Amino acid sequence: MNGEKISLNRAALAQAAAFTLLFVFAAHAFCFFNLTLSSQSVMINAGQGISGQIAGGRYLQAIYWRLRGELSAPLLVGLLSALYLALGTVLAAWLLRLEKPAALFALCGAMTVNAAVLSVFAGSLHTADAGLLSMLLGMAAAACCLRVRLGIFPGAVFFAAAAGLGETGPACGVALAAVALARDLITGESGRRIGLRAAQLLGALAAGAALYDAGYRVMLARYGMGQEAALQSMAGGGLAGAWLYPIRYLFEPLTAYPHLNVLLRVLLMALGLLALLKIMRRMTPARGMILLAIVLVMPFLTNLPVYARSGIGQTSLAFCFLDVFLIALLDACPQEGPGPRIAHRMAAGAFGVLFLGGVIFSNQVYLKKNLEFQSTLSVMTRVLDRAEQAEGYRPGETPVAIVGTLEDSGLSVPHKGFEHLAVLDAAQGNYAVASEEDVTWYMWDVLGYPCNLVSSFELSELEEREEVKSMPAYPAEGCCQWVEDTLVIKLSQGGDGR
Repeated sequence: MNGEKISLNRAALAQAAAFTLLFVFAAHAFCFFNLTLSSQSVMINAGQGISGQIAGGRYLQAIYWRLRGELSAPLLVGLLSALYLALGTVLAAWLLRLEKPAALFALCGAMTVNAAVLSVFAGSLHTADAGLLSMLLGMAAAACCLRVRLGIFPGAVFFAAAAGLGETGPACGVALAAVALARDLITGESGRRIGLRAAQLLGALAAGAALYDAGYRVMLARYGMGQEAALQSMAGGGLAGAWLYPIRYLFEPLTAYPHLNVLLRVLLMALGLLALLKIMRRMTPARGMILLAIVLVMPFLTNLPVYARSGIGQTSLAFCFLDVFLIALLDACPQEGPGPRIAHRMAAGAFGVLFLGGVIFSNQVYLKKNLEFQSTLSVMTRVLDRAEQAEGYRPGETPVAIVGTLEDSGLSVPHKGFEHLAVLDAAQGNYAVASEEDVTWYMWDVLGYPCNLVSSFELSELEEREEVKSMPAYPAEGCCQWVEDTLVIKLSQGGDGR
């Protein structure tokens, strides 16, 4: 049940690594060298979120932070992320037998310049490298099952580790394996060998799920968490739209050229369809139907196990394998005659324009995130100054309740010229803190201010009191008042009241 080893084209693999690093730093380097921390990322110490990470099933992150360090230094996160992405693209190029420069260029761009990677860096930088390591481990599991003579157990371990670091890791492995099996069909690999590889993949998945579940139970017991509470935290979306959403994602205007993006996507899909038909004409009917089945099921495989229907983030990292499949099909299509060669040049040009638009869009997003960080720092400094002027206030001792957020306040106005970036969830805000929980972590981790914030329960009770409801919001006089022995700072009225 072991696959045949593939010879290593070291020059092609080195080229894949170089292309990956070029794309990573062109699209995302601003994020690594500037303070763009916002939303969840203002929890700079990732170790403080261990309970939520374990409850969400990402229990190996607790161990990963001990190895990487709990503080999420942007440059360190960036370097590790670049390393994981480079290793992942090299692994994919090897598994899929991609050696032509144009195919390698497209592969590296598809895996690094996409909305999911952008969203992870822009909104969850503190855990970004863990998610990308999960992606790499899932791909390594596919390699163990399909190509490397190691058997089922190593693949199961990699699948379990991938799931323990992020929800999308196993989906990346399964999606890559599906593309690799399709490539085997196209190149005439024996049906018996392909069937054995597929069976080994399924066996590793089943064993990996068992290992993951065992480790999950151990970690829940280790941290004193109940199984029911954890399962409630893991509840996700249903199956409706799970197949269609990854396809819709390709047409999202997350580029500097939104209208051109749609036209180029239509062109690439048409070229992919022509390549598929040409390939199937050279195959036996049985092989052709299996290849078509893999094509049809691919969107669903990339959406496992969360079945997302909206939003782009870490759970969408596997969606890039739809482009990877298209690249593999185009690369495998016979190129006899001028027509196929022209089609390949058109595809390379289309991908090039898509990646250029993605690089520009990514840098615009990170610039906006940096402006949000600076704006939040400016306003929160003045808010704290207002608190310190309250008679009897003692930093670190006085109970403080911060009601509302800057995002919902009258001060929240869009940054001029950046309105088009709001199509990305992580770039919709005007400030680095969008929730009351964000305010807490911002106060403690970013500002390092000794603020004795009340508990969530006490805050919710205070918000229902009439004297708090009648308070004006910052910066009006009276936005900072005593309610018994607690200093209440009101940033917004909530809802549409601002």
